[in-house]
Amino acid sequence: MREIKYIILHHSATEPILNAEDTSGAELANVICNRARTHWQKEFPTYRCDYHFLVGQTGAIFKGQPVTLPAWHATNYAVNVHSIGVCFLGNFQTGIMKRAQFESGAMLVRKLMHLYGVPLKNVLRHKDVVSDITHRANSTLCPGKNFPYIKMLSALSEHAFEDISPVYPYYEEVEFLKKHGIIKGVDGKFLPKALASREEVALVAYRILKLILN
Repeated sequence: MREIKYIILHHSATEPILNAEDTSGAELANVICNRARTHWQKEFPTYRCDYHFLVGQTGAIFKGQPVTLPAWHATNYAVNVHSIGVCFLGNFQTGIMKRAQFESGAMLVRKLMHLYGVPLKNVLRHKDVVSDITHRANSTLCPGKNFPYIKMLSALSEHAFEDISPVYPYYEEVEFLKKHGIIKGVDGKFLPKALASREEVALVAYRILKLILN
């Protein structure tokens, strides 16, 4: 498995769907990947797509290039080798991202950060990457001036508790439990290495039962 250091955010710079029937963007995602596969198939017979994941306007997530393999998406060889490319379907130079797409994309990126230990500072827009061609950043508009990058970073940096981050092995489970009021923490901290008292275990069991019965 290659070492993952970055997650690079893109837009497709197209309409979010291929036609009126393509509500999720599945057909568009397929066209994008087929085009890349055709372009690279002579040099890389197993190549599938320029992006590892594509996120549609309804929040549907489509798989492209296997994460185990690099994809040529960031115009920088070293970054390509050590990154995951996530493409949001749509043109955010002119359009605005829908809420479902944003929330699904943020959840995907958060999960990838957790799985591969990618720090927030290494979640970048394509335009932030120094191009091997121009030798500077901002050599592209991707993912567009309207891409909600600051909002995305804010969503990714919101932790259930201040003493754990998406790198913590059980972050998503803890976040779920906190969201549903099953665990409360102490002064904003989860204290993952602290032992739970009988009282705390009883309270957790009571809250779970109450949630199920309601």
